Amino acid sequence: MVEYSALIEPDRVHSAIFTSDEIFADELERIFYKYWVYVAHESEIPEPGDYATKWIGEKQLIVSRSKDGEVGVFYNRCRHRGAAVCMEEYGNATFFRCPYHGWTYNSAGDLVGVPYPSRYAELDKSTLGLAQVPRIGVSSGFIFASMAEEGPTLEEHLGLAAGFLEDFVKASPTGKITLSAGTSKSVFHGNWKFVGMDGYHTNFTHKTVLDLRQRKAGPNFQRGAGNTDKSANESWDLGNGHCRLDLTGRDKIAVGVAGNTAIGAGIPDTPDGHAYMDSMVGSYGDDAADVIRKSRDVHIHVWPNLQLIGASVRVIRPMAAGRTEVLSYPAMLDDVPESINTTRIRSFEWFSGVASFGTPDDVEVFERNQIGLQSDYIPWLVLARGLTPEPVDDGALVGNVTDEVPQRAQMSAWLRAMTNEGDRG
Repeated sequence: MVEYSALIEPDRVHSAIFTSDEIFADELERIFYKYWVYVAHESEIPEPGDYATKWIGEKQLIVSRSKDGEVGVFYNRCRHRGAAVCMEEYGNATFFRCPYHGWTYNSAGDLVGVPYPSRYAELDKSTLGLAQVPRIGVSSGFIFASMAEEGPTLEEHLGLAAGFLEDFVKASPTGKITLSAGTSKSVFHGNWKFVGMDGYHTNFTHKTVLDLRQRKAGPNFQRGAGNTDKSANESWDLGNGHCRLDLTGRDKIAVGVAGNTAIGAGIPDTPDGHAYMDSMVGSYGDDAADVIRKSRDVHIHVWPNLQLIGASVRVIRPMAAGRTEVLSYPAMLDDVPESINTTRIRSFEWFSGVASFGTPDDVEVFERNQIGLQSDYIPWLVLARGLTPEPVDDGALVGNVTDEVPQRAQMSAWLRAMTNEGDRG
């Protein structure tokens, strides 16, 4: 049995937490199969009968909208002999029919058909529907599931993170986003915990990105200024393992287009830009500038598996100690001019896609991490940067953007989960 309390210290962590198969198996049981985990967005199943297949660890799920409009999250497993009843990633169906013996379930998960029932002495179909994940919750359109029968509510688990989910969707004047522009999928040979919030690496890992931006912007471009120990940008511990990077700088709120936007918000001085700005003012009034500033890059990690970065929704799926799948979705804004969403897609493609200038840098480093950690003669990794973050009024802890506040936040939540201390998230 692993002594987890011996693997995490205030300023360092043991490399085994990234490489051990035994620890990985425990992570699935103690974190992903007990805590609240993000599974889908409501926009992926907008109509009755719509479904999407998703994963939590090794368990495949069906996220379905019934004919009554209710969202259900079911284990993709026939109650007869265990075969998966749905193999498509997305679709619309009145029924899910098992290919093995034809048992049939409706979109609400009820067992509605059993071939040749006469050979069963007794069969109560009402008790044999698809098994539903015990708890489901929705926050700002994001659907979460917990495989634990009991535990804190989703609201309690999200805590301060819920406000940033709301900030993300409020980039739309209707407060809604749609994950309708496809998915960027990748698998890398590294541990799932590498995919975190790290403001210290940008000027080094993403040197090519900065080179390209400088070439485009010219000599006045302040290369890497936002990711140094002198920057006004910040790293945040939001509690419960949730963390973020504030890349706006608290002194950067300003007035722009029509007196109602924010510097750096990416609002073009075009008819579509003005139309978007007018609709935002119509929805949020004098707060529109601040709403846009807050929404343009909430840059948050909702522990354990959801990240909102720029215009993207990123989902992390652990597959093995040294293997991770990452799914990234460009988030389209509802009720905005088409060119606004086109700009968001181009931005996503430029940095976040698998063939972009940003994501491949990160993947390369994550795989190098996994290689390096096998050489564990001295197994401890240093997480001592910025050990004294400052508390703020809402209970968050804040440090410089290059501090390792997010990493320590995640490791603290990890240790609580792995030692079964406190309530499950």
